[in-house]
Amino acid sequence: STVGGAMKVTSVKVDPAGASGREKCLVAVCVQLSGTKESMTINVVVADEHDELAVQESGIARAKDFARQFANLNSVEPTSAT
Repeated sequence: STVGGAMKVTSVKVDPAGASGREKCLVAVCVQLSGTKESMTINVVVADEHDELAVQESGIARAKDFARQFANLNSVEPTSAT
């Protein structure tokens, strides 16, 4: 089991046109669990700071917050595939 294994960011992609509304960017943050083929991608919307590095950093911070909120769910109800 790899419970508690280290995760690392494998890519951060910024799509200024991917978010609805001006001055926003869609950021896809991909992470992988060390020593496995398990990975996840978290898509978040952040302010367009007109500096790609700053947008990437904001995206990573937002993705971490999103993942913490997911981890703290009390129960998860499966949804049916559409």
